[in-house]
Amino acid sequence: MFIGGAITRYSSFEGQMPIKEGQTTNEIISDLTYFNLSVTDGDKTLNYNKHPYTMSYFNSKDTKWPLKRTYKQNFLFKDKVITLKSLDYIPSAKDSVEATELGKKMLNIVSVGQTGRVNNYISDGGTKSINGMIFSFNNPIKGSIQLTERNNNLYIDLPVEGQYMSMLGQQKGVVTDSLLLARQSGTIKANESTMLNHRALYSVNGVNFIIPNSIFKGKRVYYKGDKTEPMDKNLLDVVQIELESGNTKDTLFIKGGKGVTGYSETTQINGLNVSIGFGSKILYTDFSIRCDDFILDRYPGSNNPSSYESKITIIDSDKENQHHIYMNNVVDYKGYRFFQASYFPDESGTILSVNADRWGTNVTYFGYFLLFTGMFFTLFWKKTHFWKLNHSLKKMRTKSYILLFMLFFGLGATGHAQNDIFQPEDSLALQHQKIGPNTQFAKPNELGSKRIINLDHAKKFGQLLVQDFQGRVKPMDTYTLELLRKIHKKDVYKKGDINITPIQWFISMQIDPGYWANEPLIKVSKKGGDQLMKETGANADGYTSYTNLVDLNSGIFKLEIQNKNSFSKRKAEQSNYDKAVIEVTERFNIFSNIAFGYYTNMIPVKNDPSQTWVSWIYSTEESPVEIDETAYRFLTPYFNGVKEGLKTNNWINADKSIKEISELQKTWGKDIIPSDLKIKLEILYNHLNAFFWLMIVYSFLGMALIIIGFLGVLSSIPKYHRLIHFSTKILLGLMVLALTIQALALAVRWYLSGHAPWSNGYEAIIFISGIGVLSGLLLYKNRNAFIPAAGALVAMIMMGFAHGGSMLDPQITPLEPVLKSYWLMVHVGIITSSYGFFGLSAVLSVISLILFSIKPSKKTSHSIKELTIVNEMSLTIGVFALTIGTFLGGMWANESWGRYWSWDPKETWAFISVILYAVVLHLRLVPKLKSKLVFNIASLWAIWSIIFTYFGVNYYLTGLHSYAAGEPIPIPIWIYVTVVAMLIVSVVAYFRGKKIGIRL
Repeated sequence: MFIGGAITRYSSFEGQMPIKEGQTTNEIISDLTYFNLSVTDGDKTLNYNKHPYTMSYFNSKDTKWPLKRTYKQNFLFKDKVITLKSLDYIPSAKDSVEATELGKKMLNIVSVGQTGRVNNYISDGGTKSINGMIFSFNNPIKGSIQLTERNNNLYIDLPVEGQYMSMLGQQKGVVTDSLLLARQSGTIKANESTMLNHRALYSVNGVNFIIPNSIFKGKRVYYKGDKTEPMDKNLLDVVQIELESGNTKDTLFIKGGKGVTGYSETTQINGLNVSIGFGSKILYTDFSIRCDDFILDRYPGSNNPSSYESKITIIDSDKENQHHIYMNNVVDYKGYRFFQASYFPDESGTILSVNADRWGTNVTYFGYFLLFTGMFFTLFWKKTHFWKLNHSLKKMRTKSYILLFMLFFGLGATGHAQNDIFQPEDSLALQHQKIGPNTQFAKPNELGSKRIINLDHAKKFGQLLVQDFQGRVKPMDTYTLELLRKIHKKDVYKKGDINITPIQWFISMQIDPGYWANEPLIKVSKKGGDQLMKETGANADGYTSYTNLVDLNSGIFKLEIQNKNSFSKRKAEQSNYDKAVIEVTERFNIFSNIAFGYYTNMIPVKNDPSQTWVSWIYSTEESPVEIDETAYRFLTPYFNGVKEGLKTNNWINADKSIKEISELQKTWGKDIIPSDLKIKLEILYNHLNAFFWLMIVYSFLGMALIIIGFLGVLSSIPKYHRLIHFSTKILLGLMVLALTIQALALAVRWYLSGHAPWSNGYEAIIFISGIGVLSGLLLYKNRNAFIPAAGALVAMIMMGFAHGGSMLDPQITPLEPVLKSYWLMVHVGIITSSYGFFGLSAVLSVISLILFSIKPSKKTSHSIKELTIVNEMSLTIGVFALTIGTFLGGMWANESWGRYWSWDPKETWAFISVILYAVVLHLRLVPKLKSKLVFNIASLWAIWSIIFTYFGVNYYLTGLHSYAAGEPIPIPIWIYVTVVAMLIVSVVAYFRGKKIGIRL
């Protein structure tokens, strides 16, 4: 593998090939970056870009020795040597200009376009590209807009004919003196030097600019941008360099980075004109590729991409071969591999990733094969250390039932107006009803005190379908449950002794939102403190009403200013108050949108290729309130039927409207609606809430088995042993039943979502918890209740995090295009399985260290030995699974992006975890560290590498697996609590073991 990596590193290359539809190219933009130089003396021109170099934090001027790195290279031009040395590196650089008499002469060119006025600063002797035009200042370059200083005046020389218009005759965009305007506007001829007018707007080849101020002295100042800000994400990097030749030195700021191929600055030094850039270089193939068609599919009714693909033609001499490239489907040609990487923002063409690494990939894959083969024999060949551990357990005591069938079981589980043929029966009555955004609302006192929807009718409404904002079509039962959870943080709303279901609440909201505006429905986190409780008028349980959050005089949201202040802060700087304000604001907005009807996208648009479903009300950029007449004709009779049902308890008309809407959905939405079986199964899945109840069951089983385990170790009365053994069997049977239910629930979620149930954070946590339980059962030997107890406790911890944290959302969501692959099931399934075994090892270590800390006996020593052996076996399986999963992920990456290893943070930390656990497993080979106490302490603390690999990388670092784009968030309090608890257990066990003479 290392040989393959070396071949990849030194003989292969990667790049991108952007191609517009209908265009042909043979140019590849390299992924590696270079310092690109073009040097000329007027007679001869040489280009230099042979040596790749990657700038990083270590090139920053603030980096101290010994980490400081400096790029330095000599370039020979005839008999002259040009030396380039890096001085500073500013990633995602933003710039400003600081006026100073010690600085260079500078000009401010203000460009005017669709994005408004933009300041562009150009230094004496420099060049600047503005909207595709090159400007030069005191540096005449052919083809540029030349700005030259002569006799304290500034002259402009255009390469093509341009226009100017004086701003003296205008005020606020209104021409006030047409005669003056006529005299002070006109045409500037090409290549004719003219004195510049600082009050004139110039237009050249569609580039509009004004130079409002005279020449001034200043220096350009660059500072690092914030990658978490959308406006800063695409900023170029800046490298400050020193250029030296002969006795002349010059300092320049070079803008560039990956994907940039042009020159950033031009200067004269030692009689030479030098153009410098930093970025990619262009490579050329001996064949060309034409993009015949680029196709982007979206999820129905959503702007989220579902997939994108390219139809291309490879043109080689007189031969043309057509190919189809899409995610996880590559094209190989002449040693090059072409992958579907991205597309132009305006969807006018494709961006292909190109890789040429046949030998490096094949050698590395052969290394993977040898590694996987070795691991297979380690686990299943009877002369290995793993089998010796297994044999040791057999010798310690007669083995109980092994539950081998669980292995096989576990692996298997692992603005519209539609012309529609449908018309509601009472649509004629609607023709006499005024269409408006509040037509469906009940009139004051119309309903009296009746607000609770008939439960049977609510169940029928729950089977209707709705399209969410991500394009997924789901039952209303699911949708309303998700909305109530977001607002109320509970699955039902309690009003006195009555439980109001999410569907009942949602329907009632559509006809009488004013009633619900006064209900304490919106959750306010107590973490926001007394100040937020007071500002929101929350009750003792932490709930407030919509009315409490609105200023009744102005109608403005009371926390509007607080929310703006809180939202503008980086997450790492947000206090608990800030986070609570943002959460309340989100719930307030959801409540508002429900009340106005924006969450009833239940009506399919007839013959819409995008498969969009609409509500009766929607908003556009031009108007916040628009009415869809077709949706209105179907939904308004339903709302009228609901009001009738509440007043008379006659739900016939409301039920009839449900049938009409259902028939409409089945006719015009038939291509995307789920089957009746899937609808009923999803509703059952919602109501069972299996994973939450399993968390409680695993908590009970884990604690009960822990108690039984300690009773077995500490008890010296023989007659209790049979009772303990019988109780253990009962609890194990319940654990097998619970795991079976969990596997079935995961299978149902798989069926409902259409993809393996470990594609997001919530699903992965649930899957890991199941593997933790399975690993405890598989490794349960010799009647030691601690082992399955540890598996149950892993499930309790993981499921508790899934259901107790705000970072994980149980909602079923569509997949990203790159995840639509069988690799998702294989790679992610194996990786997350390893986490279950590591979690089991960590809990077993805690139990062992507790046993080290109590009064020593023959039973405790025997139990410690058992647990340590099982711990080592669990770690071995975990390391093998993590290693195999990581390298299979590399193979997936190679199929998707053309590289099997790119030192992405997830890859890097998975590799660190493998190495760390390998060290823990081999401590037995170090004489001074060959003890069970040391092994258990190391096994316990090693779990932090897994925690950071999963949570740290996902939420703190930038990479392909990140959820937070590298934006730091505060470290959760449970991290500190866990560290302190682990430290106490480790220290107590260490000194207790030292006191009783355990060899450390």
